[in-house]
Amino acid sequence: MSNKTIKTIKANITDLKARIWRNTQFLEHAQKQLALIYRATSATNRRSRAQIGQLRAAIDRDSRQLEAANQALVAAIDNQASPQIQELLTRRYINDQPFADIADAMGYDLRWVYRLHARGLGAEKKPGTRNH
Repeated sequence: MSNKTIKTIKANITDLKARIWRNTQFLEHAQKQLALIYRATSATNRRSRAQIGQLRAAIDRDSRQLEAANQALVAAIDNQASPQIQELLTRRYINDQPFADIADAMGYDLRWVYRLHARGLGAEKKPGTRNH
């Protein structure tokens, strides 16, 4: 897996979680508003119901995409040849642990964790650059 693949999948997961949370908040608000205006005009009632339907559809779609992205992330990590790199990437991208905590938990120097991380992502270390 390339550097961008695992990081891109993780960014996609983060984005999907945020969209699901936001749409859930909008849905709750729309449902409260509908309860307040239930006796209002039928046009307002229809618009509110349509908005709720759209929000539910968006949440369902994003939830399915989130599940697929999580599966892709696990598959990308499981494809790693080294068990140490698999553990490191699992701790980083699934458990969202900081590098310092990963180093402590695995008993490695922080610099070694960065190197293993770069190897796991397939990044080429160029002189004078740092890959975190």
